[in-house]
Amino acid sequence: MKPTDTAKHQQEVEWQFDTDDLDAVKSWLRERAHIGDLQLRFDAPKEHVDGYYDTPDWRIFRAGYVLRIRQVEGEPAEVTLKSFGARRDGLRQRREINEQLHLKRAGGDSIIRSIVRARGPVGQRLKAVLGRRAAHTLRHLFDARTRRQRIGVYQDSAQLAEIALDEVSIAADLRHKPMRFLRVEVELSPEAPSSGARDVVAAFVAEMRAACRLQPAADSKFELGLRAQHLQPEFAPDLGQPAGAAQLNDDPRIGDLACALLREHFTRFLKQEPAVRLGEDNEAVHQMRVATRRLRTALRLFRDYLPSAAQALRDELRWVARLLGKVRDLDVQLAHLADWRINDALHALDDVTALLTRRREQAQAKLLRGLNSARYERLVTELTGFLRDDASLYAGEQYMKPARQEMPGLIRRRYDKLRKLGDAIRQDSSPSEYHALRIQCKRLRYALEFATPLYQKQKAARAYLSRLTALQDLLGLLQDAYVAIEEMRRLSLASQHGLSAQAIFALGEVSQRYAQQAEALRAQFPQVYRRIKGKAWKKLWRILRCPL
Repeated sequence: MKPTDTAKHQQEVEWQFDTDDLDAVKSWLRERAHIGDLQLRFDAPKEHVDGYYDTPDWRIFRAGYVLRIRQVEGEPAEVTLKSFGARRDGLRQRREINEQLHLKRAGGDSIIRSIVRARGPVGQRLKAVLGRRAAHTLRHLFDARTRRQRIGVYQDSAQLAEIALDEVSIAADLRHKPMRFLRVEVELSPEAPSSGARDVVAAFVAEMRAACRLQPAADSKFELGLRAQHLQPEFAPDLGQPAGAAQLNDDPRIGDLACALLREHFTRFLKQEPAVRLGEDNEAVHQMRVATRRLRTALRLFRDYLPSAAQALRDELRWVARLLGKVRDLDVQLAHLADWRINDALHALDDVTALLTRRREQAQAKLLRGLNSARYERLVTELTGFLRDDASLYAGEQYMKPARQEMPGLIRRRYDKLRKLGDAIRQDSSPSEYHALRIQCKRLRYALEFATPLYQKQKAARAYLSRLTALQDLLGLLQDAYVAIEEMRRLSLASQHGLSAQAIFALGEVSQRYAQQAEALRAQFPQVYRRIKGKAWKKLWRILRCPL
């Protein structure tokens, strides 16, 4: 998504301070304007209104952004997405994406329609996050009214920063008075001429802070507005009760355990969706994929205890998992390439990185089409409906059996399958054999995690889980290496990609590194695999058979 002439992206670097006396700050700045090599240029105060918006289920917030509309009399309205960023001792760094908004008239509905119709980088991102949802899903949260005086900070005619002296009023709910406060903000100019400009501005800020006794702002205006309106960005979909395994009674039925686990992981799945739609958070893709895996594993594990109709959802979740997997695999490969380019200066990989980035964009676009499809909406609707219903009414006797009675057998069967595959692994075993073992390792791990709340001796169970997780991690890295080797081979053989001879040579070197990594992991396998057998398993099995 490239900015247009009415939009811009920037990394906002800003110091934010609270004060009790803006006049004292202003007086100090006027005195300081005549000292040193910095020039301060004072503008006349202006007033603006910042309106904050989100959906009822906080989709923009969950995607990692705040949506703001700024209106200044006589100027075009501006819509902004701000990331949460990081802050320390008054300094805040976050991503800011701006776009002019053309309003035909003032008013809430007109503003919302203009937001969702925006065509620049902000509008594109909002469309991705909102998906098939209509404009009415966007709601107004609150307004922050500000009287601001801007003061430019210059050095040799180049602007280094801008100071804002703000008098802010945020409307509270009907039971409280508006929240009023004074704030001093210093934003580093994105057009600052040199890397040393930040140091110059930081020194100036430190001097001003000490002289005017400024206190680092603990909360942003958005956070203060939420507090004034008593709003809490929470996402708790209505999926029925209990919402998770932790809410079960001491001796649950196995069907209740299954449904509680499905609700818990489906909630995690849905929580990640906005950030996955936006396509800027690799970790969100990973977490949504993990939630999908756990949902599929739970449906498979408990298939004999749930209504047969629930199993149809596994195929649909597999479809979503494939879409997520394409993006995730490319994220992993790009991360490895970036690491090698930094450490080994393999600049010949630039073309390969660009090619994989394009493929990642294509995979993200395909994922977004999937999430926008009627098929995905049907999956969410059907799984939500199933979990809201009381499955015990039509599930049969199997549903009613005690979980503590049934879980040991389910876990044992998965352990036996893992042992059968693991014991057959040899030095010359194929990548597909390791991959099959990895899948079974994952299924056993998830089954154990599902059962852990049932047992008092959870510490011992978790000790075994840590060994099993180590094995799964090793097998996962091995699979990543084999996937990357195959991808590098395809890239080097495909002439249509137009890679240079240097890039193809670098691909060979990358493939060799992955091959060396794979060999090292295969050498570690026997020792890591051995730790889940023998005494460790026998100890766990005693806990499973004697839970109390």
